[in-house]
Amino acid sequence: MYQPLLSVDLTRGRLESLDVAAAIRQRWIGGTGLGIYLLSQEIRPGIRATDPECPVFILTGPLTGTEIPQSSDWVIVTVNADLPTHICASHCHGYFGARLRQAGWDGIILRGRAASPTYLWIRDGDVELRPASALWGLDTCETDVRLREALGTADRPVSVACIGPAGEQLVYGASVRAESAYGASQGGAGIAWGAKNLKAIAVSGSRPVPLADPGGLGRVAERWLQVLRDHPFKPPLAMQADGLRVMPGLAERGLVPGRHFTDPEAGVRWGRRLAEDLLRWRIEAVGSWNCEMACHHRTECTTGPMAGAVVSGYGGEVMEELGPNMGIEDPGVALALSGEVDRLGMGAGWVPRVVAMLMEAYSEGEIGLAETGGLDLRWGNYEAVLELLHLTVQRRGLGALVARGLRETARALSIEQRAVHMKGIGFNDHEQRAAPMMLFQSQVASGAGPTWQSAISLAAGTSGSEPDLGLKGLDPHDLEGIADATFRSQCKKLWEDCLGVCYFATRGIAGILLMEAEALQCATGQLLTPQDALLTGERLINLQRLVLLHLGYAAQDDFDIAPRLVEKIRSGPAAGIGLTMEELRSVRDQYYACLGWSTATGAPGRSVLERLGLDDLRIGRT
Repeated sequence: MYQPLLSVDLTRGRLESLDVAAAIRQRWIGGTGLGIYLLSQEIRPGIRATDPECPVFILTGPLTGTEIPQSSDWVIVTVNADLPTHICASHCHGYFGARLRQAGWDGIILRGRAASPTYLWIRDGDVELRPASALWGLDTCETDVRLREALGTADRPVSVACIGPAGEQLVYGASVRAESAYGASQGGAGIAWGAKNLKAIAVSGSRPVPLADPGGLGRVAERWLQVLRDHPFKPPLAMQADGLRVMPGLAERGLVPGRHFTDPEAGVRWGRRLAEDLLRWRIEAVGSWNCEMACHHRTECTTGPMAGAVVSGYGGEVMEELGPNMGIEDPGVALALSGEVDRLGMGAGWVPRVVAMLMEAYSEGEIGLAETGGLDLRWGNYEAVLELLHLTVQRRGLGALVARGLRETARALSIEQRAVHMKGIGFNDHEQRAAPMMLFQSQVASGAGPTWQSAISLAAGTSGSEPDLGLKGLDPHDLEGIADATFRSQCKKLWEDCLGVCYFATRGIAGILLMEAEALQCATGQLLTPQDALLTGERLINLQRLVLLHLGYAAQDDFDIAPRLVEKIRSGPAAGIGLTMEELRSVRDQYYACLGWSTATGAPGRSVLERLGLDDLRIGRT
């Protein structure tokens, strides 16, 4: 069963309950699906995430906060702040989404801009905008602690989602953080909040999530959990603190970059040192709502110059950016820097990627102390990295340039050839050349910029599978299956992004589409088949593309990628793997053929839109 959305006009201070029509709910479900649809109705060409009239949708799915395993997912949908021809669809976990639904709301719509720093306080049906000037300037952990202590009680815990200094200063790639450990780190979500002068949302809920068939959902949840526990690949307990523990294995396969994607062996060395340090650090697994996997962590570093540092988060991708990709080979230093990035409210592959580019240019003599403002940006100098991170959120010195982003920094310093980018911006998912499907789906298939919208399990190697799709993981040397695997798994992934369940609870499970459909029916009363579910995902792929075209995207933008990323890896465990530009074009054309899109315009064909019921859909404002 569905609940209303909370509509917040920050300019006028107006708070209203908004019911979404049942027909829209049934067609677009919730989460990413409902968000993209609602966004499609309000955009105009040229709109920016920083415009007061640009809406921000914070949405749960119909399974969020229920008995279904790992039903913690919530998403921020708006225009991508870093890549304005794309959407932002940034997912997050923890308890925030569940408590929002338990407070009686399925989501929040933000419009306008507050006159001064503000936070939103939701306690069941009581909603209030409050001044946040005393919180402005605090990092994400400090903000979380202050609000929970001020608003929560032992029997009424509070969840907080907030921005840090990066979001306040509209820094490139700024993220939204929840409960000090979870991040909505894609698409510049933190910029969207900062532009609205919104520091935080705090929520406490005491109501059960309304369900059409509570008993039926409980039975589905029991089956689902047992399947997860029995799964041979990664049962829940094996995934605890996985954000840290997965990294050494990825490094051995060449999936961890070194020295700004120039030294694969640096990633391998770092991974081996990390494997040793993990045995000595004090690691506590941190989970989300109804989650046994607990893949996040709270870790005390006990080794190296950062001994004593305590960091919470997911870990892996952030650490590789702040460690080997900057020539920093001490894992404890990478851990501590990753914690600092999270506290400042930065996305891992954005500002850190700019810093790595500057370190490469500095090592090659293309920039010097005059350009860096006296910062010694040699490989591995973590003290200079830390200083530059803080200068960036203050927009001072070289940090003022870094805050503007990868492409602008490269152009200003005439080092464009050093920018490792996809469509002009960063990305934070490993050494993607070592998994060509990973690179392809991030560069071409995702409508939310370089992020996941298809199956990680297929892209990352032959051990993965999607049994319901008849797909097995791809050999990274075999490029023939990339287009089909991307398209079919993208249909599944986008459908699942509507439901409010963590991806780790859905991947590689035989019969999961049927369980998902049964769970949706028990939650809302809506009856769908697995085939209907995949059709919903395909409809979303096409709606997303229509939105991108409306925002000014063109088919040739598929190939706006750093030359370094379209060459084969030259050494290390993944030597010889990669997509050349010619191969990228070939796979792109195959992918378009799967979808029925024009290779000339990138637009869905009329017959495709008619089949999906999108032929008469209005995009944008009238």
